[in-house]
Amino acid sequence: MSDAWDARVRELATQGPRRHSDWDAELFETLVHDAAAALRAALHAEPRRDAVAGAWLKLAAEAVGLGQVDRASARYLLTGRGRVPESVTLMGRCLLQLAPAQLPAYPAEQAVALLARTWNLCEGLAAQPPWLNRYVASAAAEAPALEKLDEFLATTLAPALAPSRESTFSGPFTLAMLDTRKVMDEFLPGDMHLAAPSVLCVHDRRAEDVKVGLFLAPEGKARFLGLLPCLGTWTEGTPPTLELRPGAVRVNKRVATLPLLGTPHQTLAARSGYVVASAVDSQRLWVLDTP
Repeated sequence: MSDAWDARVRELATQGPRRHSDWDAELFETLVHDAAAALRAALHAEPRRDAVAGAWLKLAAEAVGLGQVDRASARYLLTGRGRVPESVTLMGRCLLQLAPAQLPAYPAEQAVALLARTWNLCEGLAAQPPWLNRYVASAAAEAPALEKLDEFLATTLAPALAPSRESTFSGPFTLAMLDTRKVMDEFLPGDMHLAAPSVLCVHDRRAEDVKVGLFLAPEGKARFLGLLPCLGTWTEGTPPTLELRPGAVRVNKRVATLPLLGTPHQTLAARSGYVVASAVDSQRLWVLDTP
């Protein structure tokens, strides 16, 4: 350890409780001895090491103070074990996972500038509804390049923020049959609710702390968002009335086929033109969409 680094750690540890009423000293110490130590080891030479790691630690301390990183999210992001906590944010994922892995590839000045840019982008997202942060943080598990984080955000957010359409449910209907076993072997679809006009949160029938996100897209292109914390409930106007039949559903006087459905368990209709159904004895989700 260098004298400059030790002084930086002491300075931030002293400032933390003065600047933030919810300061978590133990969490800060964990980050110093875990993520910061790993980053410093990867940076090798001085003074680059202290310059980059010092800039990172300053932002990590601010993230702790603002609640963008807490013990549960830090434990998950640093170890990769357990369920994804609801408190995982894009800020936490960028600081604790992406930055330590990517910053050593850059010269010191460029790395520090990249950290500042990353903070600004994540801070902007933090001001948005919580489900958006959870949605983007989950997508960031695929480790986008920090240098292209703005492009990643634009691409990821575009479909989620697209204006909601108002469907007449007049057909024709397109069907997608999605198997939740591709996300988790034992997942069994239970309660489901909209988190946004095109985002569905599906709870496991047997394990309340397990949820799968589903992105609703037209032309049979619905896709899983992976295992997520609950994204919250978005309330729309009165949805269309559904009439379920074995292997079919009637909506707005139109009948659409749901092959292999068997006995229905849960159904949901979104005014944007989607019908989602699950069966008592299946791990599949049936997703209908219509203009």
